[in-house]
Amino acid sequence: MSACEAPGATSIRVALNLPFPAAEAAACLLSPEVAAYWIGRDCNLSSQLFERVQLPMWTFSQSGRVQFDDLRSGRVVESDWSVAVEGKAYYLVTEFDAAVSPASAPAPVADSTSADLTPQPPAESRAAPQPPQRVAFRLSYCTDTSSRLRIEHSGLLLLRDRRAAVKLWQGALRRLERLMTRCMRSFRHDRQAVILVHGIGEQRPGQLLREFISNVFDHRAGERYYIKPDLVSSLFEMRMASVPRIDGQRPTTDVYELYWAHLIRDTTITQVCGWMLRLLLSKDTKIPQTLLRLVWIVRVVLVVALALVAWTATKDISGWLKVFAGGAFVALPSLLAIGMKALRDEYLVNFAGDAARYLEPRADNVSRRQEIREAGAKLIEALHEKRRYERIVVYAHSLGSVIAYDILSNAWARHSRTRDPVARTSSRALRALEDLLNKHSCPQPAPDIDAVQGMQHAAWAEYRHNGFQWRVTDFVTVGSPLAHARWLLNLDVKTEFADLVRERSLPTCPPVTEEINGPAKSEKRKVFTFTHAYADPDNSRAKRSVQVPHHGGLFALTRWTNLFFPYRGLVDGDPVAGPVAPCFGHWVKDVSLRLTKGFAHCRYTDRSLEPQAVEQVRLALNLPMRRPLAEHLPAKLHPTVLQ
Repeated sequence: MSACEAPGATSIRVALNLPFPAAEAAACLLSPEVAAYWIGRDCNLSSQLFERVQLPMWTFSQSGRVQFDDLRSGRVVESDWSVAVEGKAYYLVTEFDAAVSPASAPAPVADSTSADLTPQPPAESRAAPQPPQRVAFRLSYCTDTSSRLRIEHSGLLLLRDRRAAVKLWQGALRRLERLMTRCMRSFRHDRQAVILVHGIGEQRPGQLLREFISNVFDHRAGERYYIKPDLVSSLFEMRMASVPRIDGQRPTTDVYELYWAHLIRDTTITQVCGWMLRLLLSKDTKIPQTLLRLVWIVRVVLVVALALVAWTATKDISGWLKVFAGGAFVALPSLLAIGMKALRDEYLVNFAGDAARYLEPRADNVSRRQEIREAGAKLIEALHEKRRYERIVVYAHSLGSVIAYDILSNAWARHSRTRDPVARTSSRALRALEDLLNKHSCPQPAPDIDAVQGMQHAAWAEYRHNGFQWRVTDFVTVGSPLAHARWLLNLDVKTEFADLVRERSLPTCPPVTEEINGPAKSEKRKVFTFTHAYADPDNSRAKRSVQVPHHGGLFALTRWTNLFFPYRGLVDGDPVAGPVAPCFGHWVKDVSLRLTKGFAHCRYTDRSLEPQAVEQVRLALNLPMRRPLAEHLPAKLHPTVLQ
């Protein structure tokens, strides 16, 4: 903080460096609560031309002491404050009448410093009307993360008025400096959490965690990580990883793994074959086009194999076939037993068995599904209850994406209404999202998916500002079978996937809407929110309200990004994955990765084979998180009473 007062001048200048960008500081300094704190109670500033403003006024006691016991009223005469241009200075000038009227001005008091005072105008001059005073606020760009506030108070003819102004504005900047220090401390303590959900197979505890951390966070670029005990999980086998913050880029990031492989056991070959047979016998309209040829190949092979078995059963094999059959009689059974056991244990049971048990909502699978979902719900609840993390990201691979989708859906339905009382709420960002789903009288270009996700994040930030505790900002799926949801997620033969979506059992992105009456009598409006009433914290007899998404509105606030390798031929790419938007809505951001040779289902976090895929995963996670200054302000700022 600095102050400047030139000899013989009629103005003073004070300045303060702020550790936040100019755009964020500009939006914060003029808010009523902040202005009442750093300038004084009942004071206000405005960025609108000719608007009335109020700033402190000083008077002098008979002993010459300065007293700030009144307010002065003025107006804005120059303003370039609300124009947010990078590198541009924000400028605001207010004009007032003279601070001290001639009638109330006390006579000069002689003291030991009178020799240092500048010559005072004669009495008849002081009785004349003084020129108006001006207070100019200038907020200029310093760096991407800092700015400088300058205050100039002009029109001060008397030295004691200049000294009073210096005392006033230096005190204001000291309070502002304390507030910025408090906000900066909050900023440095920001943390975010990433939850990993592994896919099918005999995964071992921590296997996905170490693979993810070592590839997604590049140690060659100075990104360190530390493996620590997981105090959230009930499994002693589990560990979590902590990635330290990088100033100006990313807060401290804690990575947890939801391990569920131990909860699906004792799968039988009958369960797997029954599930696969039901998929093969599905209607062609349900089977994804990318897999339809493969399904038909399997169907033909099975039919030919059955036909050969039936044919050989009706023929008498003789000649050299008997010799060959006799020689192979001893060797083939043991070879077939080994092959079938390996095929059954390593693929059908250990891999396909996980999908068969979780995706098939039969009575003997429900308890397994419940245990997995309950474990995931407890992890999300624990991270919310700690209130240690500002945001949570869920990353899921393969079948883990279906599990994570179910966990998020249930966690949202249970806890999305949990909130803290706040004085003010807003629903502008949510209404802006709903506007995207309503037809406009004038044709407008559809926003791209990045713009939509930006609006979703703004709606999430607004939801948090309204006191709601939902912290999951992003859902990232890789190699996800949700691309084939119409084929895999049917409840039974009669209940189609579309029915589950329409009744909101399966949340979509955007959420399923309903029609209400619009502003005009004949107008209908599509909405996915409803009015949530709550007690007014300032008046126990009153109620307030805010718009909130319905129980299927998870992806109004949580962004969904899906990555997949395109499937070509029989083995190239990832046959398990594909675009998710056709099933779950056009707000899902589908990212198609490069064409690959060979089976690519396990390459999404393999930096040695697919560095570009790893970079896309990093982009989808949105790891560089920086909350704006307004979110670091204390919940309650007490107005400053000037003495």
